[in-house]
Amino acid sequence: MTPKRFKSKKKSMRRIVTTALIGIAFGALSPLSHVSAQSNVHEVFKNKSLKSALEDNAPSLRQHLWKRRQALDDWWAVPTSELRPVDLKAVATAKNRAGFRELRVREFHYIGDCGYAHGGQDAGVGTTTMAMAVFASDLAESFLNQAALAGAVVDSVAIEIHGRPDAVPTGRIDYPRNFLYTIFVDSPEDDETINRIAEKAEKASGVVQFIKSAYTAPFEIELTESPRKKVVNGSTLEGLREYIKGKRQAILAAKASSANTKKVSVKGEPKGPVVRVFPNGIRQLNVSGKYLILHDNPAYLGGTNLGMTSREGLLGVLATCITHISEGTAAELNLDIDSLQVEVHGNWDPRSGREGFENVPDYPQDIRFILRVKTPETPETVRKWLEKTEAQCPMYNMFKDTQTFERRVVRINHSL
Repeated sequence: MTPKRFKSKKKSMRRIVTTALIGIAFGALSPLSHVSAQSNVHEVFKNKSLKSALEDNAPSLRQHLWKRRQALDDWWAVPTSELRPVDLKAVATAKNRAGFRELRVREFHYIGDCGYAHGGQDAGVGTTTMAMAVFASDLAESFLNQAALAGAVVDSVAIEIHGRPDAVPTGRIDYPRNFLYTIFVDSPEDDETINRIAEKAEKASGVVQFIKSAYTAPFEIELTESPRKKVVNGSTLEGLREYIKGKRQAILAAKASSANTKKVSVKGEPKGPVVRVFPNGIRQLNVSGKYLILHDNPAYLGGTNLGMTSREGLLGVLATCITHISEGTAAELNLDIDSLQVEVHGNWDPRSGREGFENVPDYPQDIRFILRVKTPETPETVRKWLEKTEAQCPMYNMFKDTQTFERRVVRINHSL
């Protein structure tokens, strides 16, 4: 089997709308600068035909899909007796006086942070935005799989996602929900084929199916006692306790300011994170327009293992969100906390969907949290602190509730 080759054809921009959002103009969607695979940085050629000839041997998404199809065929040919469940793990650590949340998943990591108004330094990704990017990443991954299995030709894929307000009040805490995601795709395939791939991709996305369901995970607390009176030897910026005290001041100031500020409604459709697929299948998550994080697959699934998987990213946003909210609730309760780490585990069964395992979900199961904290506070105070964190954590409550997704597909042509 060899990759299909097609001559580039000039075609007008078309759009398929798979929801009732037919009347939305293309200009209201995510900007093409987030979606387009092209860049003017290296436009060194005067003659475009010469440039095209020299670039003909560069990797393409078409070639990747052909190789991915081979990898998927080999993967599904593996007997269940040769596979076993694995424990996925994500660890988020509050980094001392800076208060950053450092997430580590295997050899991959990134920094999470919040804005100045909430005691942060805006030096890393926000958790709720990152969570939506993870959802879009898994949708993009699933779209590639379904396109490969269908033998479809696709030249580029990008997905933008955002949440929308409730149609009627629900009483839920404030977190992104009522998701709408837009698939930007460049392909010579007809609309019916692309729509069918998009529909199958959502059904096959383990992360999205997990978000659509309701799941509550248990907590385990590992408590280490520290002195109530802290002694600092020499000049140092070390100290999560000092960060939390400063965060308390920021939270109190933000509450006082919001009480005197009228909310202004923003017209137009909100913008969310964008996930762009590179020609080698790696997904680049553009979070808040300034932070870029890579997701990838292991080699046996057609990837190059240059980033965490979206399943691992799912556990990661749980870990960083709980760590972040724990810092905030500790500040609200005026607690002394000297170290804080959240470890999240989930079992993933690669036999999902195979004979005898048809009803096993393709997402992490038996999720559990380990909260490691060093503090002079009593165990009872720590339990109350954790209860307050559970009640306020956006990701914890998002996963505890059921969520909805809507989809639309936009046909684009990078040659325009």
